[in-house]
Amino acid sequence: MRYKHKMKTPVWTRLVVAAWLSVLSPSGAFGQALTRDLTSASLEDLMNIEVTTVSKREEKLSKTAAAIFVITQEDIRRSGATNIPDLLRMVPGMEVAQVDANSWAISCRGFNDLFANKLLVMIDGRSVYDETFAGVSWDLQDVPVEDIDRIEVIRGPGATVWGANAVNGVINIITKSSKATQGGMLVGGGGTRPGARGLLQYGGKLGGNGHYRIFGDYFNDPSEAPGLGISAADAWRMSHGGFRADWDWTGGDSLTVEGDISTNNEGETITSFVSFLPPFTETFNSPIHATSGSLLARWDHKFSDRSDTMVQVYYDGLQREWMGAHEDKDTLDLEFQHHVEVGSRHDFVWGIGYREDSYDGRPSYALTMIPSGRTDQLFNSFAQDEIRLSNTFWLTVGSKLEHNSYTGFEYEPSGRFLWSPSDRQALWGSVSRAIRQPSREDVDLQFNADAFLGPENLPMVATVLGNPNFKSEKLLAYELGYRVVPSPRVSLDFATFYNIYHDLRTVDALNPYFDAGPVPHEVIPEMFSNAMHGNTYGAEISSTLNVFRWWRVTPAYSWLQMNLHPEAGSYALAGYQLAGGDSPRNQYQIRSSFNLRHHLELDPGAYYVDHLPDQFVPSHTRLDLRLGWYPTESTEFSIVGQNLQQPRHFEFGSQSELRATQIKRSVYGEIRWWF
Repeated sequence: MRYKHKMKTPVWTRLVVAAWLSVLSPSGAFGQALTRDLTSASLEDLMNIEVTTVSKREEKLSKTAAAIFVITQEDIRRSGATNIPDLLRMVPGMEVAQVDANSWAISCRGFNDLFANKLLVMIDGRSVYDETFAGVSWDLQDVPVEDIDRIEVIRGPGATVWGANAVNGVINIITKSSKATQGGMLVGGGGTRPGARGLLQYGGKLGGNGHYRIFGDYFNDPSEAPGLGISAADAWRMSHGGFRADWDWTGGDSLTVEGDISTNNEGETITSFVSFLPPFTETFNSPIHATSGSLLARWDHKFSDRSDTMVQVYYDGLQREWMGAHEDKDTLDLEFQHHVEVGSRHDFVWGIGYREDSYDGRPSYALTMIPSGRTDQLFNSFAQDEIRLSNTFWLTVGSKLEHNSYTGFEYEPSGRFLWSPSDRQALWGSVSRAIRQPSREDVDLQFNADAFLGPENLPMVATVLGNPNFKSEKLLAYELGYRVVPSPRVSLDFATFYNIYHDLRTVDALNPYFDAGPVPHEVIPEMFSNAMHGNTYGAEISSTLNVFRWWRVTPAYSWLQMNLHPEAGSYALAGYQLAGGDSPRNQYQIRSSFNLRHHLELDPGAYYVDHLPDQFVPSHTRLDLRLGWYPTESTEFSIVGQNLQQPRHFEFGSQSELRATQIKRSVYGEIRWWF
């Protein structure tokens, strides 16, 4: 028998509730302050934000035939996040898992990994995808969050316009024009994480048609909590400086030039092969030092309201010492694009491009690239036509054509439709083909993964080898989506997908052989191959609710199912049994924004992530909270708490050599001052 017991509410609880209700109660002056943030733009206005990532031209978000999500300036400011990975947590269906203090596994629609190789990431149209290891080094992507205009995220293929590696998603980080960042800004803060952060920036004019900004920032993050049986040596500090200049001339010409340079010092704990004699492997703290720089120039010319061109060139350079290896990488990228409206029904965009990646490295105790130096070239062209069949129905067809140094000619076509009977709703669908082209790792790697004593005390070394005949991974994707604004207070965005994959990467066993020197040992070779296929399907839904003029709520949910299988007759050791358990099946989140009295803002957020069975990581709920205060128009104070639910937890498992650490609860404060 169960007994009901009426408990008396403690006095302190009643006082807190009363204070909370008094703060939330609107007033006349309070209502005026709220209008600035939560009601300055209606949901219909937000749905009509201009985006460029889907078609490489400006179009309304509500009229895009893709699962696109935009992180706005206001989202960024009120998130309390100080890095790009934490900002991406708010994207429905995005898988964001922190591995240690300076490493993340970030993917979309499955296949998450430290180097998630099916997600293309760009900063102002400059690709930061690592062609050597197929993925993104998130520790090198430092963009001051104060300078980000918006982040456009496509869930699903974007290969028709962006090319190889835009398989499961595209992230385009777009920074503010220098014209929008005039004057000075000083940011300073610290706490348990980040330990210390500072930014100094100034913007001014260049003659009568130009503007500029220069910045320098620094942060110093402490180590996270120890992992299973290991210490944490993943402290991270970075110094970063850069500039941006923009000119707008009469006649339709504009020019953007931007560049940056950074120095990165961090650590990690690894378990690695170190010797052909016992002890073969050791767990130790490994330092990382990296220096990187980039320079981009983009010229836009507008012939008329119906025709424009763009020419872009950029250079990236990286020198990095890590895992006992040295790597020196240089990337040169050239791109031309032309957009033209033909007649009253065709909106046509086409372009050509060239990319050159040069790599030179020194082998480490476990990892070698053979040959040590290599230069790869990528030639590409694309064309896409949006055809208006009626005032409510559009059809978009196009394809990317590429020639790379590994597999030669590749093609990535797509077809999309959009039916929009009104400005407040749209139904869309697509069929797309995308590829993940081979990286240097797939082809040239020689990696001693493990070693042990075999029969008669003969050392046995497991070696992973690249495959010169490695093929591109292939995707055929079907998508269907619907977005609607049923009332001025509610918006809804739904997307579902069914993906079919072929030639996915596995590690296959080969016949062992004896190696006589310099230390006699038995080699157990394993080689990359394309011996996995399968399908994934799922759905993503998000909504925005303006509950009151002073309260906005943004819930989201995503579901993912992965079915992957080895090819018949293959000797796959890894790949198919791992990839399906590296991504959460269920994720949901709910974020709120409150405008309170006395120029206060409150922004709580809760994020649930399902367990990762192959990583042995249980499900977890992340609670974040930001409290902001504007004492004047030029000053902002904020206090941010992250991971408040529990003292520490794992978000991802150890990756190859890298040992995962536990992510700790953190609290930090920050001040921004504009002058």
